[in-house]
Amino acid sequence: MEKWTTDTIGSQIDKIAIVTSANEGAGLEVARELARNGARVIICTEDEEKGELALKDIRSSMHGAHVSYEVVDMADLDSVAHFSDKILMEYDQLHLLINNFEVSGLPTKNKSVQNYEMMFAKNYLAHFSLTARLFPLLENTHGSRVIFQSSLEHEKGVIDFFDLNSTLFYDSKKSYAQSKLAMLIFARELDRRLRLTQLQVKSIPVFSFRMHTPFFSKFFKYALGLSSHQAATPILFAATSLNAMSGHYYGLDGFNGSRGYPIEADCSVNAKNIYTAEKLWEVSEAMTGIDFSLRNTSNVLPFYTRGSIRPETTL
Repeated sequence: MEKWTTDTIGSQIDKIAIVTSANEGAGLEVARELARNGARVIICTEDEEKGELALKDIRSSMHGAHVSYEVVDMADLDSVAHFSDKILMEYDQLHLLINNFEVSGLPTKNKSVQNYEMMFAKNYLAHFSLTARLFPLLENTHGSRVIFQSSLEHEKGVIDFFDLNSTLFYDSKKSYAQSKLAMLIFARELDRRLRLTQLQVKSIPVFSFRMHTPFFSKFFKYALGLSSHQAATPILFAATSLNAMSGHYYGLDGFNGSRGYPIEADCSVNAKNIYTAEKLWEVSEAMTGIDFSLRNTSNVLPFYTRGSIRPETTL
């Protein structure tokens, strides 16, 4: 792969993009670069004040940027639904849906409004719901893309269908890894199902080094020269490059995905398990109350697309 930089993004004029958690960090850099290249960007933030600061930040560096924000509580599926309904009423197309929001490092178990374990709810279920609800716009838009922020930590994850809510046992690292594995599995399964149709939507998972705490953020930024711009690069590559392929997993080629240039990466065996993917999709529909069925299946491929890996667990 050629060395890709954000200088080669190209015109995004007339494109509409939604970026979750775009009020700070990598999400803010993604919103900034897309707006700089002409896109109309809708920032999803959980805090109105941070949304205002993000707008001020972007607009101060570029005159006439088409950027706005909406407050969405990612811990509340009703809030996600309300936001989605508003977008469906106001727009008839959506070129980019960038599922970037994540929470990590919760030392004790927290619950979402719908009583789900917080990291699984915010990192995964909210994005499953958002993608499913906004999919009519994506399938109505030529060349649309959905980008999913996963993590190298997915390699430590297992989808525990017996205890998705960590009711029996809670471990912060285990729950985070499970949520990021779920994001990667969802992205790959969405791609697989899209390939059974004539739809031109791309589903692309990415990873980048994320600085989760103020201490480590300052430490790594000082010691390794990390930046939010670098963390945003894989997302921007997946969202804009002609070389980004649906279903492929992208990160950076430097240390721990922390720097360098976009590169295609491999994912864990658990992320490739077709049976786990199908079960997760089914469970996600039940947990969110959404029937996420893809339309336009007139170009159905043979059944050989089903994987051959045995299930991780007996369900």
